[in-house]
Amino acid sequence: MDRPSVSIIVINFNGKKHLVACLNSLFAQRYPSSALEIIVVDNASHDGSCDLIRQQFPKVRLIENRENLGFAPAVNQAVRLSQAQYVALINNDAKADPNWIEHLVADIEAHQAEKVLAVGAKMLNWEGQQIDFIQAALNIFGHGNQPFTRMPTASVAGHAGPQLFACGGAMLADRAAFLAIGGFDESYFAYFEDVDFGWRAWLLGYQIRFNPAAIVYHRQHATANTMGGHQIRTLLERNALRTIIKHYADEQLWRILPAALLLIIQRSLLDGSGGFDRKEFDLRLRKQGDQTSTMQVPKIMLSYIAALGDVLDGWDSLWAERQRLQKLRQRSDAELFNLFEQPFGLIDIDIQLHMQQEQLIDSFKLRELMPNPTTNVLIVSIDPLHEALAGPAIRSVQIAKQLSQTCNVVLAAPDRADLAIPNVQTIAFPSNDGTSLGELALNAEVLIVQGYSLQKYPQLVNAERILVVDLYDPFHFEALELAERRGLSLERAIELNDSSVAALTEQLALGDFFICASERQRDLWLGALTVSKRLTPEHYRNDPTLRKLIDIVPFGLPSEPPQATQPVMRGVIQGINQDDVIALWGGGIWEWLDPLTIIRAMAELQQSHPQLKLVFMGGQHPNAQDVGVMQRYGEAVELAKQLGLYAKTVFFNQTWVAYDQRVNYLLEADLGVSAHHNHTETRFAFRTRLLDYLWASLPMIVSAGDSLADLVQQQQLGQVVAIEDVQGWVKALVHAAEQPTDRQQRQAQFAQIQQAYTWEQACAPLVEFCRQPHYAADKRRNVKAQSKQQGHTSMRYRMDELDRVVAEKNDHIAQLEQHIKGLENGKVMRLLKWANRLRKS
Repeated sequence: MDRPSVSIIVINFNGKKHLVACLNSLFAQRYPSSALEIIVVDNASHDGSCDLIRQQFPKVRLIENRENLGFAPAVNQAVRLSQAQYVALINNDAKADPNWIEHLVADIEAHQAEKVLAVGAKMLNWEGQQIDFIQAALNIFGHGNQPFTRMPTASVAGHAGPQLFACGGAMLADRAAFLAIGGFDESYFAYFEDVDFGWRAWLLGYQIRFNPAAIVYHRQHATANTMGGHQIRTLLERNALRTIIKHYADEQLWRILPAALLLIIQRSLLDGSGGFDRKEFDLRLRKQGDQTSTMQVPKIMLSYIAALGDVLDGWDSLWAERQRLQKLRQRSDAELFNLFEQPFGLIDIDIQLHMQQEQLIDSFKLRELMPNPTTNVLIVSIDPLHEALAGPAIRSVQIAKQLSQTCNVVLAAPDRADLAIPNVQTIAFPSNDGTSLGELALNAEVLIVQGYSLQKYPQLVNAERILVVDLYDPFHFEALELAERRGLSLERAIELNDSSVAALTEQLALGDFFICASERQRDLWLGALTVSKRLTPEHYRNDPTLRKLIDIVPFGLPSEPPQATQPVMRGVIQGINQDDVIALWGGGIWEWLDPLTIIRAMAELQQSHPQLKLVFMGGQHPNAQDVGVMQRYGEAVELAKQLGLYAKTVFFNQTWVAYDQRVNYLLEADLGVSAHHNHTETRFAFRTRLLDYLWASLPMIVSAGDSLADLVQQQQLGQVVAIEDVQGWVKALVHAAEQPTDRQQRQAQFAQIQQAYTWEQACAPLVEFCRQPHYAADKRRNVKAQSKQQGHTSMRYRMDELDRVVAEKNDHIAQLEQHIKGLENGKVMRLLKWANRLRKS
């Protein structure tokens, strides 16, 4: 069966050093050579590119231009000359997997009925270790983005399906349809021509797809490094502006365009602030006798003005194209907004600009334009995500599920992210390197963190995104108890405490919104925010309750009732019979908890109530590598053995129970237990295991002192025992053993609490904040004050320059390595010739 014909198009300008690898990979395609043509359009190179192609690749169809037409015009030139059914584009600094064309052709052929015009490929870096392109995104101001760039390849799988645009560096298109909708806009020269093309295709009734099986390896920024930063910035700003002017319907354009123009001017001012002092233009600050009429400013600052000038110079043709497209429109903006992925995405890493973009979005009510308002949220779990989850990871997963209904959510976890969560992208990052996490942060608008995340990964701070700090776990109190329990020296304990306090101080200083688990915790954190100078008149005038600064997001319950799937204790664990009364310790045995008191109570009941069994569901922490080994677990096991209870009336799980298996333990048990000591951690703790008991309508026996113990007592959900009271536990356990119907009698109380503590209810304040995220008012004031300081330079500009220097040095290193390799090859050849002469002699 004949295969569809394909022309592979390569645009080249002074890319001689890349061409051999690129063209070799194209001739190695596992696609019938009779149906494959390779076209190279050379844009007036002067590095010998054309000579190389003629000498080493005579089968290539070479088109030599007398001047550099740019990428977009050269692509159109080649497409018009092609006679193939499909045209494929690949960058000259890329190489293709042997099955690249095969996968792209198969995909577009399979979706012809859906009017698929083009299919994009997955792009990796040259070594295949990092992602270059795996997803298309666009903000409402016309700036395209490639989420997950520079992430480890294995961290994001990518999914085949519709995307707003395919990357022009590796895509395949139906040639006739490509030309029918006008091809690439030749006024773009380079950058965002693929964004414009994809948006236009969707607008006119076509579709664009992505296929991760089609893979291309790309030398990132190899071509861009030959251009000036100010030249690139001119193209980016000009083309983004042209794109939104052409494509938005009137209602959207007149709301978005003013904000886009204001942001362009502001970016220009920020990028010029290193050599541009606005005070020079303030009449109130004029200097006597100063008649200077010139000022030296960076080229990057003027690039924005040049971009606006280009748009105005080409206004007649731009407006005519807009009118043409609007008449041919087949889809509404509301339909297309769902493809943007990052409609309010940030393109800079300057917090002042972030805040101004947020203000303009609010002032022009741009979120109202979205049929499904979406905020891009990154949740950072402190624990790996796998089947064995402890409290912090469970909380991260459940918050992600709730936010995914109104936001685009990425849940990042150290080293492992094995859980599949509907509508949530779970991604693993190396726990010992925050670089990947920093890349994820740059693609988010809101970051949600807990624990030591900010201290461990400063890249999160450097991203300067809106920050939600989850304070539900009072880890500084836990650290104090750990130091005591593990017998640390005073010096080491002080060091550990200083680290905890430093982490908290940083969180309190940087957070824009804070969440905690209870009113008692909120009182604690209001005090901490007060001494951190965060409770300011701005916050109080906006909301005297201060709920818009810090609110309660407790641990929640699943909305669906628990369903058992298999027996796990009765008749399964040797020594536990069908008619036994099971008391379940539903979590880990941490240093600040008190399993020993319950075990001692069990010893007193061994003879009188042999049917009473105590099961510890959790072993050591599933993330013991970071948390450390809990000594209290070993102490509990040892005490049970000493008292002759081990594996008789007291049982320990040696491993951590999988999260989705805990329901079987909860439903098989007759009561849930939890005990702790009398210390500060107890007062502010929120025992997540008790929420599981609530979900399963499991009567409880708990130690007094924490907020959930108060709930148990107030709502008559079980019994509350004084801290470390062995006889109190004996009495409570006897009552539970002799009242087997207690669970049924308390159903009404449990049902009422279950409704109030669902994850939907628990997360409501956080969901509301993420619908309309904002920087804290006092942070706005501080940033505004800092921006007035002379000499402030845009962070994004500094990073652009740093990227350029690094890229140039990497390129230089690569050239040196190639030169050294050549020298070594020469030495080897001389050595072989010498050995050959010796052999012949």
